[in-house]
Amino acid sequence: MRSLNDIIGGLLGGKPGKPRKRRVMEARRRPLGEAVARGLPGLANLGFRGKLVLGLGGGLLVIGGLLAATGALSDVRERAVAGLARMAHDRGFIVNSVTVSGRSVVKAGDVLAALDIQRGDDILTLDLGAARERLMSLSWVQAATIERRLPDTIHVTLVERRPMALWQTGGKMHLVDQNGIAIVGEGAQLALYAKLPLIVGDDAPKYAAELIDLLAREPAIGTRVQAAVRVSKRRWNLKLDNGVEIRLPEEGVAAAFDRLAALERTERLLSRDITVVDMRQPDRLVVRLSDGAVQQMAVPPAKNT
Repeated sequence: MRSLNDIIGGLLGGKPGKPRKRRVMEARRRPLGEAVARGLPGLANLGFRGKLVLGLGGGLLVIGGLLAATGALSDVRERAVAGLARMAHDRGFIVNSVTVSGRSVVKAGDVLAALDIQRGDDILTLDLGAARERLMSLSWVQAATIERRLPDTIHVTLVERRPMALWQTGGKMHLVDQNGIAIVGEGAQLALYAKLPLIVGDDAPKYAAELIDLLAREPAIGTRVQAAVRVSKRRWNLKLDNGVEIRLPEEGVAAAFDRLAALERTERLLSRDITVVDMRQPDRLVVRLSDGAVQQMAVPPAKNT
């Protein structure tokens, strides 16, 4: 098993098993940060600028990994990493700016609060994993990545949720994204999405995407749907803009909707004087006339005198 001297000697240019004693002793006498800088090719000559942003991060990982691999005490490793961090801080590796891309709805203040990163923080020691978890807790955030752009910038890339429908539940309104996830706590945004389909029912978000895709196949019907109500967590009732209710079946929804679309194209069914189109039976279609239509049918025609 290679000794710590062998490994350090390898970093500083020695061959495995044949450490250069003089250079190892020199490395011991020099501060650790200087030894690492001299040991990694090209690092000392960069003056901690330019491509050093990659070398310095690599140095932290290499030294930490070597000390752990050789069984060195944890406090030695911590001192090494701390020394490199202090050196990086002194050379300007601190947070000076935070940039964000992909943000449209999420408030900038909410992003900064979730990151909990201050100007002047050591950029190499930030816990970006914890910061990302806090970002993901924001209601509008579907995905987030955070990266260090050394020497002094933190960059955040957001993917915001895309509202698909308005969801009415418990007397309140929420937005729902394409994955059926409720976007809560954003009441001020509802007015911007007033034209989205309205879905009603406790489990409506879970099944809304499939229904909305179905409605999009037949815009002549889909654009007239003002609300889709989930019934007994089993099926949908559609409310049209003229008050007509379409009762879809629990199974075979697509086939039933295709039949309805064909009848609308050939018979203009949904523009007639009716209140309900019941499609729950696979072999029949039941239509309920409006009260006015029933009364008109009940009045006998006038006789000519």
